[in-house]
Amino acid sequence: MTKWFAVAIIIVIVLVGGYFIFAKNSTAPSTPVPTQTQAQATTVPPDQMTGTSKAMTEESMVTLTSSGFSPASLTVKTGTKVTWKNTSGEAATVNSDPHPTHTDYPPLNLGSFQNGGTLSLIFDKAGTYGYHNHFNPSERGTIIVK
Repeated sequence: MTKWFAVAIIIVIVLVGGYFIFAKNSTAPSTPVPTQTQAQATTVPPDQMTGTSKAMTEESMVTLTSSGFSPASLTVKTGTKVTWKNTSGEAATVNSDPHPTHTDYPPLNLGSFQNGGTLSLIFDKAGTYGYHNHFNPSERGTIIVK
């Protein structure tokens, strides 16, 4: 009889504990988790671009492979949207030089993206902008905006 009583108490404890665990999870406020798509949409609004309308925005692509960024140096016009595509097989980042402070051009601190993901930025002012993969700082590139 005491065996059955002990088993019944254990079952009640497990059920009550399970109820509180699931009730807590269902009533907890949810915090939005950024998705890959949200992390990829980093651009300068068209009204902040100089002399370029949204319809006329040029686009260029930089690919990150296991060998680094390709092309390593890209020359574009002001108002060009540059997209980085990660095909390296690993998570990576696009961050402004210098490593590790990323202070040369803060809009270029696009953050991390998974293999297969993309990040984009519209370059709205002329200059030379160095960047790197923070996870592997030897992977470097340069955007020259004219």
